[in-house]
Amino acid sequence: MRIRAVVRELEEYKPGAFVAGAIKLSSNENPLGTSENVKTAILEGIERGELDLSKYPWSARESELRHAIAAYLDVDVDRIVIGAGIDGVLDTLVKIFIDAGDEGLIPIPTFSLYESLIKIAGGTPRYVQRKRDFSVPLDAMASVCNDRTRMIFLSSPNNPSGNSLTEAELHEIAAIAPESVVVVDEAYAEFASRSMVKLVDDDSNIVVLRTFSKAFALAGLRVGYAVVPTWLADVYRRVAMPFSVNNIAIVAAIAALRDKEHLRKTVELVRAGREYLIEHLRPLFRVMPSDANFVLVDVSPASARTVYEALLRKGIVVRDCSSFRGAGDSLIRITVGTKEQNEKVVEALEELKATGSRI
Repeated sequence: MRIRAVVRELEEYKPGAFVAGAIKLSSNENPLGTSENVKTAILEGIERGELDLSKYPWSARESELRHAIAAYLDVDVDRIVIGAGIDGVLDTLVKIFIDAGDEGLIPIPTFSLYESLIKIAGGTPRYVQRKRDFSVPLDAMASVCNDRTRMIFLSSPNNPSGNSLTEAELHEIAAIAPESVVVVDEAYAEFASRSMVKLVDDDSNIVVLRTFSKAFALAGLRVGYAVVPTWLADVYRRVAMPFSVNNIAIVAAIAALRDKEHLRKTVELVRAGREYLIEHLRPLFRVMPSDANFVLVDVSPASARTVYEALLRKGIVVRDCSSFRGAGDSLIRITVGTKEQNEKVVEALEELKATGSRI
């Protein structure tokens, strides 16, 4: 059977590895796990018959989730759209804006799904290398934009570097290509000090994406959403796959938003653990500042693969970032874990650094 050429050329997405029995610090998951209140809400919903898995998701329940998200962010509910994780929201947005011959602009290194979705839609990804501190080079962005640029993808905090955009930077990027949609992926925003959701209005070309996978610990249920201009919300719902967020995920997301204490504990644990990792790893390696629930470490002159494999032998899984376009071969990303997990990874890296060439 004929397969489209662009599909044959796609690289498979490489998630953080899971190794049974090892400490997993490779996928930026919540170290506290899912809230007990969320688990209770799911079980009680099933027991009461309100959560009927034989039925399609009820539109009123989807509306309840959208209202809960709007209240959480203090934005107009008409600006909220939902999808199966940020990935699902991105997929729908690309279907709306990218056609054959169109271009999407991506500062790299960053989340690889952006380029895959552009290619699948028949478009062409254009890349701009981030600066040494992983900030976005605004002059280079402006030089690459043209009349075929339809979307600009910005991860803030950026994955894998952890740095955030400023409002001034976002305004300047949005002004560079006023006919393009500027997608701000805020998967890690709960761990940062600022968000761009208030910059979304009907006169802007900015959309902001969020997820329940990270701070709300629902990665396994795939719930994402976006804050969009109201004119785009109706278009989005016409293009999005129906029932993309399942019944259990909707109930869990509503319960997660209500459990403010679990969110508070998560954010406090991550911020404290993040500072611990940065403080204790900086004497050993170049460590980037981070607003996310991970830190990026340059282990040169060793290679990322060498350090990854050495840590794996010690029962610790981190992310080898050499698969990120433009990242080079010496960067590893370490998810902030529990206090004990953070101490173990620091101890392991101290031992590896002391061995020098024997890593």
